[in-house]
Amino acid sequence: MNFLRRSVASFVGRRPVSTLMDKTEIVATKPLFHPGQNIEKANHAIATGTAGRAFAIIQTSGRQYKVTPGDVIVCSKMHVAPGSRIVFNKVLLAGTKDFTLIGTPVLAPTLSRVTGTIIEQVYAAKKIRFIIHKRKRYRKWQGVRDHMTTVRINSVGLQPNIDKAGAAGPPM
Repeated sequence: MNFLRRSVASFVGRRPVSTLMDKTEIVATKPLFHPGQNIEKANHAIATGTAGRAFAIIQTSGRQYKVTPGDVIVCSKMHVAPGSRIVFNKVLLAGTKDFTLIGTPVLAPTLSRVTGTIIEQVYAAKKIRFIIHKRKRYRKWQGVRDHMTTVRINSVGLQPNIDKAGAAGPPM
């Protein structure tokens, strides 16, 4: 115990020696973030169609997926017939290479819309569930196959007038 007291006490009051500490100076530059200009640029890019390929992070069946138009995702079973079109309501984030809209926790439905088509309902590969009760000579192997749904993402749409469309806030 005395060793710890001595070792800690010997460092109290000492200042670490660094060559970078004294030479660092902060230079004021123009700010990188201009909220008004960025929103105007994003609105213009969406309205003219020059925003580029859009992406979104959606949540379905308790999992999150990053999607773009044309992607195929495999998620837990949805009780919808194959060939049906669906709209993903929980869009957590959406954007392009130039800007990103972040939800708190989800984006308002007026800001973005992600649609998809159910391709098929399938079983996943078999997983082995092994149950053992030690010292009881009990061992059990069970094969488990989860129900999965394959979905093709048709579109990731962003609405212009971001500042006005997002004023309503996320749905409760």
